[in-house]
Amino acid sequence: MPTPQNGRLLGLVLVTLQGVLFLAVALTAFLDGPHVQGSWWAGTTLILLGALGMFWSGKDLGRALTPMPTPNGAGLAAGGIYGYVRHPMYSGVMAIALGMSVATGKLWALVATVVLGAFFEAKTRIEEAYLARTYAGYAEYAERTGKFVPGVGKRRSA
Repeated sequence: MPTPQNGRLLGLVLVTLQGVLFLAVALTAFLDGPHVQGSWWAGTTLILLGALGMFWSGKDLGRALTPMPTPNGAGLAAGGIYGYVRHPMYSGVMAIALGMSVATGKLWALVATVVLGAFFEAKTRIEEAYLARTYAGYAEYAERTGKFVPGVGKRRSA
């Protein structure tokens, strides 16, 4: 098990990388480059839904809100939107990134969005290991709750 100092360092690296990847999506969405079929309306809808999901998840997370992958001791949030999705904040960020890609029709923004999604998949594995060690009921919660989308990505019991 990592020491608190190593866990904090890992958390800072992950948060920084998350910001860099999201910035990469934003920058590539507005730079010249190859285009794919885009839709301003569909993209804007995804951006708005993502922002709504982020605000809703922040409200439901309450004092447990932290950008770090380690729990802050405020308790496990399993109600509200967290009753449907284990990582709705990340779902919101991915929806915004995908929305920017779709709205602008920029291929490199779409590629950066896929990389961001892969990053969140890896980050949640680290985060969920901490959550499972910290909260006795986390494994059961993860077995019944989708990861990024309701009903999709439920953890299987070991």
